[in-house]
Amino acid sequence: MGRGNWFFFAVFSLFRFTVNPGLLERPLVVGALWGAVTGDVATSLKIAVFFELFWLDNIPAGTYIPPHILASTFAALALTTSFAFTEARQVMVILLACLPLARIGAWMDYSLRQWHNRGYNRLIGWARKGKAGDQLPQKLVFQSILRTFVTSWLFFWTSTIILHYILCIFFHKWGPLVAAVDMKWSFLWISASLGGLLALRLRKAYATFVFGVVLFGFFILAGII
Repeated sequence: MGRGNWFFFAVFSLFRFTVNPGLLERPLVVGALWGAVTGDVATSLKIAVFFELFWLDNIPAGTYIPPHILASTFAALALTTSFAFTEARQVMVILLACLPLARIGAWMDYSLRQWHNRGYNRLIGWARKGKAGDQLPQKLVFQSILRTFVTSWLFFWTSTIILHYILCIFFHKWGPLVAAVDMKWSFLWISASLGGLLALRLRKAYATFVFGVVLFGFFILAGII
């Protein structure tokens, strides 16, 4: 996990609230770019599809601070690349380990927003005094961007390093147990699709999904799939 990975995450974190170039802050975009950089496009996109489905209904809007999708996505991509994993059974453990980072990242964004409010209060005071030629607004914007960039970089660096050592211990002790699990990418995507299902907020959609899961389970038990 080189420093370029941390820089990559810090830049994309600015897309949440500082820079808004559309839907670039989505797992599919991040996964495609990561795959292009690392050369493992297939695994990167599979991971991206999982998080895209899982966080389908979480888009930053207004004062709502959604889970930090990029925190989980980037950490999973970086750790998967670090361990050189490609199989679903191995990546599954990394995905589960990285999911809590989304909530921790949202808390980080909330703390940053409270920190930025201090600059807003300074801006209000500056506007009331009406000082001409003062560069305070430009300074506040620059400080806000720099603060977000540095905080995101440190957050990603510490979280991935900690998870890397934890997963090293985990795979060292329980690696054979993980290797014995019959897991496929389709199973992970089906479980992640609950996020898209909840986004519909329709009872008929819930019933259809449950019926599909039961039918799919029956086919597996019957040996059809």
